[in-house]
Amino acid sequence: MATKFSATLSVRSYELDSFGHVNNAVYLQYLEYARCEFMAQQGLTFNDFHAWGAFPYVVHVDIDYKASSRTGDELELIGWVSEWGRSSFVLSYEVHNRTTGKLSALANVKFAWVNDQERIIPVPLLFRERMT
Repeated sequence: MATKFSATLSVRSYELDSFGHVNNAVYLQYLEYARCEFMAQQGLTFNDFHAWGAFPYVVHVDIDYKASSRTGDELELIGWVSEWGRSSFVLSYEVHNRTTGKLSALANVKFAWVNDQERIIPVPLLFRERMT
């Protein structure tokens, strides 16, 4: 079973579109926030990537929007590593709106590991160990 992680945030007014709900592109920022929180919980920082000379690049994003979120709503993002490849991994997410009790979105973000010349490399062992 994959280790699940959780992060919460409140929707801010500047994240809304002209229809009054969270803009679709803002969900990418929410997913990035949750990933950074999980890495911090696992003792990983962006300095580690620089020390390894290895960087996870987003190569594919899939988001299914289920229900709107609005200013002040409290969101909980639950995520887990759903797939490991030799040089990639996928983070899956559920975005729950605690205020409305509805599921706001489901997402999958695929990352590929590259070196400082942007050539594909294997997933660093320490990263794999800490994220599982």
